[in-house]
Amino acid sequence: VGEGLEHIAKAFRLNPFPAGWYYLTLGQAQYAAGQYEAAIETLRRDETYRTSSRRFLAASLAQLGRLDEARAEAELFLVANPRFSTRHWAETEPFRDARTLEHFVDGYRKAGLPE
Repeated sequence: VGEGLEHIAKAFRLNPFPAGWYYLTLGQAQYAAGQYEAAIETLRRDETYRTSSRRFLAASLAQLGRLDEARAEAELFLVANPRFSTRHWAETEPFRDARTLEHFVDGYRKAGLPE
């Protein structure tokens, strides 16, 4: 996770006008590292907010016990992604580390995203 954060920091240094997905990637890495407050700040940036980032934002909020906010973000995510399921996401995402995958699944469940 730390190495991923280093690579993302380098990408930001090399590109002074990063695309929105840079922030999505940074927010995911911050979540994976347990940096939930930083992830929330990143994922609420104009460059990425209102995209698939809402599910990571919801998970970050849930991990901090901010369940009302987490569930609201999860509901907004589901409006644009009504067929999303945590199980399908977990089965199709490439993770090297099962603990990291379970960390994301845990956050999704706490946020109220469907199984």
